Amino acid sequence: MSLNTFSHTVVADDDFEEKDNYYEKEHDGEEHEDERFEEIGKMIGWGTVITMGTSGLIFPFRRLTKSFITTFPTSKGNYISITKFLSKYHIWIGIAALLLSIGHGIVMYFSEGELEGEGIIGIGGVVLMIIAGIFGTVLFKNKKVKSLRTTHTILITLATMIVLSHILFS
Repeated sequence: MSLNTFSHTVVADDDFEEKDNYYEKEHDGEEHEDERFEEIGKMIGWGTVITMGTSGLIFPFRRLTKSFITTFPTSKGNYISITKFLSKYHIWIGIAALLLSIGHGIVMYFSEGELEGEGIIGIGGVVLMIIAGIFGTVLFKNKKVKSLRTTHTILITLATMIVLSHILFS
């Protein structure tokens, strides 16, 4: 009498394949589609963070111009070029950040199927970005009004803090 314990070959992915086929039949692939939307939404969200950060670089670059140039006189040309670039495209990069944040919210809402706590926090950040954008548009036409610049900066700072809390709670 012999006992054959190795009559069935087990492959590591056998169970996963069976479960995956079962899941596909039961859910028509919805889970995989939602995961793709969520990944796209996260990617758009990080694009928002990058564009917000890039748009905000104009503030420290302008503030530090004199001290940077006196400390590193050989880098003066590069520093001024970067500052001019940031100044020239600040508005367009800010608009891109706003559009990306709206797109991020829409994709994540469709991915999740509901508006949860971090989504509401994100909406608060977008609303502040929109208001700051309105002040920024008025500021573009009236550059000498210091209160507009201060209001724009404060609103963007608050929006950034809300966006950071949105990221931490996600």
